[in-house]
Order: sequence, then structure tokens, then C-alpha cells
Amino acid sequence: MSTKKPENTGELYRNLVVRLRNFVISPVLEWRSIHRESTTFNDMLGNFALPLVGLVTIATFVSHLINQQAFILELAMKKAILVFVALLGAVFLSWYIVAKLLKFFQFVVSGELAAKLVIYSSGPLYVISFVTALIPEIFFIYILAFYSFYLAWLGVRDIAGPVHHRKFVFSVVVGVLVMGIPFLIKILLLNLLTI
Repeated sequence: MSTKKPENTGELYRNLVVRLRNFVISPVLEWRSIHRESTTFNDMLGNFALPLVGLVTIATFVSHLINQQAFILELAMKKAILVFVALLGAVFLSWYIVAKLLKFFQFVVSGELAAKLVIYSSGPLYVISFVTALIPEIFFIYILAFYSFYLAWLGVRDIAGPVHHRKFVFSVVVGVLVMGIPFLIKILLLNLLTI
């Protein structure tokens, strides 16, 4: 995938699909490519996380609107906003925690590295959330979101830093953050909003 900014929305989503496909077909090569890229947090957010979070949000809105007995626009909007805030808030919170943990695990402290690990390891969760928002009956495919742990491990494995077992523990922590924080935020907001 190229490191230049996409010219239009079509190119943005084409690059997004290529990156997601590469994470499935050849994740090791894709991580090497990502580590060679010099990108900012905002670029990763705008070219990867936000488009996927937006798709999940739209899918949640449409699904909630259609799957309810009555077309309650307000309730569908609340549900979509809740999903958007949970997923996007999880990116920022996970990024902050991972950036702080880099020093503890004896990695070179880098906000860019923390962002790459969090944002790109979240890809499977976004894709599965999108599919299950459209087809809620197949909720059991959330088990495939554990691929995020594998992506986190591959993202950490080739980075200079601590010994092998510390890298493994760190990748597990990243996976737990990427998988757990969106659900914790969603539960917290559901209890606050009482949808």
C-alpha cells in the first residue's frame, strides 16, 4: 500500500480494502510495510480507523432502524452514536495506554509505534463489528476478532527492544486493550444512557 495520501474517497476505501486483504493474506509482509511507512497518528486515523468506524456506525444505524418493529429514528441514532463513541474512544484510550506501556516493556517510546499497533490491530474488530451490525444473528463470528491478538504479536515481533517473552506479553496486553476497551466503553455508555 502506498504511503501517499488518497486523492478521493474511492481511492481511500480501495487502499483500505487492500490493507485489510493484506492483513489476511500476508500479515507479516504487511507489518513490515507498515513499519517502513512514516505516518502520523492523524494519517492512520483518517485513512484506516475512521473510515472503518464510520462504516460500523452507519451499519449499526441502518440495522437498528430496520430490525426494530417500529422505525424509531431517535433510538437508532443513539445506538449509532454509542457505537461511534465506543470505537473511536477506544482507539484514543488504547493508544494512550500503549504509548505509556512501551517504556515499561523496554521498547523505544514512540507515539507512532503505539498508534500503528493499536489502529491496525483493531482492523478485525471493525470488520466483524460491521458484519454483525448488518446481520446480528451471526454474532458468534466475534470469535474471529481474536485475530487482533495475532496482528498485535506480528506488529511487535520484529521491533527492536525487549526479549521475546516480554514482546509476547506486551502483544497480549495490546490485544486485550484493543478488544476490551470498546466493550467497556459501550457498557459504560449503555448504563449511562439507558437505551
